[in-house]
Amino acid sequence: MNKQIVKPTDIVPPARLNELLQRRDRNGPGLIFLISHTLTMLLTGWLVYLSLRSWWVVPAMTIHGIVMVHWFAPFHECSHGTAFKSAVMNKAVGWVTGTSLFLIPVYFRYEHIAHHSYTQIVGDDPEMIPIAERLGGYLYYATAIPYFYSNLITLLRMLFGQFNTIELKFLPKREMPRVRRQAWIMAGVYVALAVGSIWLNTYVVAIYWLIPRVVGEPFMRLIRISEHTGCPRVRNILRNTRTVLTFPLFRWLNWNNAYHAEHHAIPTIPFHALSDLHQTMGSYFEEVRHGYVATQVHLIRGGREGWKAGKG
Repeated sequence: MNKQIVKPTDIVPPARLNELLQRRDRNGPGLIFLISHTLTMLLTGWLVYLSLRSWWVVPAMTIHGIVMVHWFAPFHECSHGTAFKSAVMNKAVGWVTGTSLFLIPVYFRYEHIAHHSYTQIVGDDPEMIPIAERLGGYLYYATAIPYFYSNLITLLRMLFGQFNTIELKFLPKREMPRVRRQAWIMAGVYVALAVGSIWLNTYVVAIYWLIPRVVGEPFMRLIRISEHTGCPRVRNILRNTRTVLTFPLFRWLNWNNAYHAEHHAIPTIPFHALSDLHQTMGSYFEEVRHGYVATQVHLIRGGREGWKAGKG
């Protein structure tokens, strides 16, 4: 079948699609993933506690940070409304995870809608990472410095309702006051934590949240780079997104988002059904790679070739 003209709905039979679209709450995958993810983060936090005042704190905090930044997985699923059947659960978990990641829920929701609508289209896809297509830019972006800088500036701008030209494209005017309100609530939480830490003379927030958050983010940036960077800048869903086949542990930690091409093909399918969707659609995607390490090697080689050719 020609990949240029085929559509996801041409590949997945209607009956099968209806099965995959089912969402669940009670004893459902979302709750199981959330509880196991939370317990794992508590465990890695305990490892940090045990390793304080020793060099073991470095690997312990790195592992804790990696688990923590993967809060982006439930945050992402809740923004789609696919983590749980209940809208209240999606909003509540989205708020907690978004606040821990410095991401404004309603802002991200509309930004992400634009990303899905205009994947890899320059000027319209607000989540493109063109800097990573060059070797130097790839290395710089992998440090997470530009990511943190962008997030901080965005949060500050949202506090005062300052929207740039890109945001004016995807944010409805009716939602701008809501974005600003959520930004102020999040800022209030951060100020309260800072004041509480100073008042109680404790470094708990820094040790178990802020520092691991910074240490772990580069790993999440590499995963984000893997999703679209180097894929064709075309509107064809089967070509502009990459799926990475990886170990079950990483798939679980990322809430199956490693099946990213499948997610983009049919965004309304819950995360727990993406592996099943891959069985049906996997062979139709242009970019399916084995392992995140191999994917990074592929992207680095592409970045070096562009740099040597004078494209970067």
